[in-house]
Amino acid sequence: MTKTLRELSQDREEKILDHPLATRSSTSLGRQREEAEDPIRLSFQRDAHRILHCTAFRRLRYKTQVIFSPESDHVSTRVDHSLYMASIAQTISRALGLNQDLAYAIALGHDLGHGPFGHAGETALDKLWKRIDASQSFSHELHSLRVVDRLAFRPSTEEHGLNLTYEVRDGIVCHCGESTEQYLGPRAKPGPALEKIKRRGVVPFTLEGCVVRLADRIAYSGRDYEDALSVFGKMPALPRTVIRVLGADNRTIINNLVTDMIRTNLKTPERIGFSDDVFDAFTQLYQYNCKNIYYHPLLKEYAVRAENMLASIFDFELRELSSRRQTRWGLTADKDSEAVRELHHFIQKMYGKWDRPALSQIIIDHMSLMTDRYARSFFQEIFLPKPVG
Repeated sequence: MTKTLRELSQDREEKILDHPLATRSSTSLGRQREEAEDPIRLSFQRDAHRILHCTAFRRLRYKTQVIFSPESDHVSTRVDHSLYMASIAQTISRALGLNQDLAYAIALGHDLGHGPFGHAGETALDKLWKRIDASQSFSHELHSLRVVDRLAFRPSTEEHGLNLTYEVRDGIVCHCGESTEQYLGPRAKPGPALEKIKRRGVVPFTLEGCVVRLADRIAYSGRDYEDALSVFGKMPALPRTVIRVLGADNRTIINNLVTDMIRTNLKTPERIGFSDDVFDAFTQLYQYNCKNIYYHPLLKEYAVRAENMLASIFDFELRELSSRRQTRWGLTADKDSEAVRELHHFIQKMYGKWDRPALSQIIIDHMSLMTDRYARSFFQEIFLPKPVG
């Protein structure tokens, strides 16, 4: 009997995945909602394509990575970082016999929960939410899960959420790009329910998820340094240990870190990480970036402006929605500004008539999906005077 295209894909996957901890599509814990399998693509590849085609991914093109200038061709944006990271995670997985499709899908979706203006925006949204509800907190890792589960739309469908597999969702919510572990090994059991995770840093369930978590740091460390060089013009010299062990440019740094991760896992298949010398140099590179880039006076100044802008938008939306909740919730008049009409259109599209969450959650959802330039445009329309005549 002739095998189907999907069965042939399954056979090829079985031959390729020769790592003892490789995650197979056939053993996936499944999706939140059952659906028919694709006739060609296996589940993790299908997830990657859903992420790649959703609007939330395209918005990353206009969201800050580190340098506040997402329209510039000379610095990385959030979508650039996601693609860099995906290629790194895929390379490591291919070399080790892990599931490339799973690592690729997690990497593509890991930053979908980032709001505008990078980590400055993340900090601002967290403060603003806590001001309304002290029990809440905003982190892009946890919110990325909400985006793929609830806020993103599948192409050509009005169904909320991308309905991804458990393994991809787990890798997204557990990625924690600011973690500084030398080694990671997957946790033993799936639980708890991923949407109930309320803290950062939970270890991924799959080794592919662990690969992605470490690949995140590899993708941004050398790239942030070279982006800063292009913007600031001159930077203090890299530490000698960094240059000797990792290199002095992004290409060499990535190559040495990836090579070390692969060699280390070949010795200890149950975990992924870095050798002692490489990890020490990697730590020094991160400390260098913190001192000379992430806390650079220019970026700190922009961060203050971004936080002030987001605070003004948050307060405006809270007043706007509070005033209309009991009267004409979700409806707008012709005299309303375009920004107000778009806000109410977002609510009508995103939530059912009777299942709308707290106002603060609605505002956080709306603002988290904003790009840098949309946030600036929204602020300008609401708060800056328009010419008369």
